[in-house]
This record gives sequence, structure tokens and C-alpha cells, in this order.
Amino acid sequence: MAIHLDQISCSFGSTRALHHLSLDIAVGEQVALIGPSGCGKTTLLRLIGTQLRPNQGHLTVLDQNPALLDPGQLRKLRTRIAMIPQHLGLVPNVQVRRNVLNGGLGTIGLPRTLVQSILPSPSETQRAFHWLDRTGIGEKIYDRTDSLSGGQQQRVAVARALYQEPGILLADEPTSSVDPARARDMIELLTSLSREEGLTLVVSMHDLDLARACFPRLVGLRHGEVAFDQSPDELSEEACQSLYQLESSLPEHHHEQTD
Repeated sequence: MAIHLDQISCSFGSTRALHHLSLDIAVGEQVALIGPSGCGKTTLLRLIGTQLRPNQGHLTVLDQNPALLDPGQLRKLRTRIAMIPQHLGLVPNVQVRRNVLNGGLGTIGLPRTLVQSILPSPSETQRAFHWLDRTGIGEKIYDRTDSLSGGQQQRVAVARALYQEPGILLADEPTSSVDPARARDMIELLTSLSREEGLTLVVSMHDLDLARACFPRLVGLRHGEVAFDQSPDELSEEACQSLYQLESSLPEHHHEQTD
């Protein structure tokens, strides 16, 4: 099992983000987390990425309990989990190549990553090009990152995540900075790459129609709880309408980006 959550609760002060949430995601599975803002999607992704710890419940990621690991073991586990944040986390005023090479930070450490990003070896440059080419923008490798469109910058973030060689790929609202016409291209890129590389893919989304079209499994969240966990064919219109009609009164942690 790639991800196992058993009765997970997570709060920030008096704000409840997740409540008695249980979920299993198998190795290689592709799952879309859907629901309105504040429903717990971002918190759940951050828990899976070991950036947060639950207040209650049991979490295992790639058969390891992050709470039981020492700092070195936790860093090693995190190298196997790649996260594409909603804000992308790119350095805008450097070459695309350097942003992709930053994907090695967790594996080789800060000093070597800094040297590698400034004076990369031919093999490292070739590896960065490989992942950029897989995302469709190999020709942009030497361009400044801030000269790229929003959609191209998202592809840089995808290439950086894949450069990390993870087992789990997480993406928080990956279509938020692209127009609707390109949103499906981005989701299909993520699903095809995860399938080809054997990655477990978990994506948070607002666009229910796009999620139904592209993912074999949909997990709806409402008030920090699982509202449904079904395939697109099983999902009823009533369940979809209920998910978005009930607005959460329990917003995400104020330090997070919009969920």
C-alpha cells in the first residue's frame, strides 16, 4: 500500500481541518481529491507529503510511519514523495535547467545541489533535459523561467518533481494557473507520466467534470471528512451536488494557500 490513513484528525488551534478520515491508496493508483475550498484537500496532501503530522490517527506512507522515523530516515522518505505546490515554488530569475536540478535537493543535499545548479555536469544537464522533454518543453531548458507562460512553468515544476525520481507524486490544484482549454492537457500529462513511470498520483482539484473524465477514482471531501470514494461511473449527480452545496465553515489553516 502506498498510502494508508486510519482515523486521521488534524487541527490548527480551534480549526478542524480533517476529522476521522480513513483512506487507502495502492501503489500506482491515480486519485483525484475534489471538493470546495476549505474542505481539507491541501491539508491531506501535506500530511501525505509528511509536511504535517496528524493530531490523531495512524498514517503510513510507502509502508513507513513518519512519526516513528528519525530525522535522517524522514528525509530519505521525503525524497520518494514529490509535491507540486499550487504556487509551483520555482525560482523565477534563473534558467529552467536550474529549477529542474533543484529536484535533487532532498537526495544530494544543499551544498551539492548549489554546485550542481551553477556548474551542472553534462549527465545532470542531460537528465534535466530528459524530464523537460517528457513534459513537452525540452527546448526551454536554457530559457529564464520567468519568460515562460504559466502553463510552461507548470511543466517545469512537473519536470523538477520527476527529476527527484519519486514513488508518489502529489499535485495541489495543478490547473489553477492555466486556462480551461489547457487544463485537460496538464491533467492528462500527469496521469500519463505517472502511468508510464509507475507512480502513485494524488491530485487535488476543483473541476469535477475534468476529474471525472481523467481519473479512475474520485475522493470527495467535505468538512474534513470523506463524502464519497467512488469511480466516475459510480458517482451520482446527487452526491456531486451535495458536495458543493454544503459550504465548509471550517477553513484551512490560514498559513496555507487556497485549498
